[in-house]
Amino acid sequence: MERLKVILTMTIFIGIVFSGICLIVTRAQKKKAQRIAYVNKNYSYVKGRILELHAYKSHSIVVRYRIKDKSYKYSGGWDYNPLSLNEGDSIRLRYAVDDPEQVITELEKAY
Repeated sequence: MERLKVILTMTIFIGIVFSGICLIVTRAQKKKAQRIAYVNKNYSYVKGRILELHAYKSHSIVVRYRIKDKSYKYSGGWDYNPLSLNEGDSIRLRYAVDDPEQVITELEKAY
């Protein structure tokens, strides 16, 4: 009887953790899709400079770019890097004309 309680408790715990992870992933995917749709409505192009680029455990990137004498910083993810870009390299961005903080980098599939 005690063993059954432990197994049931562990199953419920694992189910809750798994559900939480699924919820986080789903929300992140939805947020990314909304950003891409927003940028694609009305966009322009600009070049930026890669400040940080990480490929270990997750693909993350930090880019600084300038539009009309105002500096912006984008932190996000990337999908692939066919040109082997590194920190300090320039990178192309597509940004939303209505909100220049919303960008898609050339390292994303949606670019």
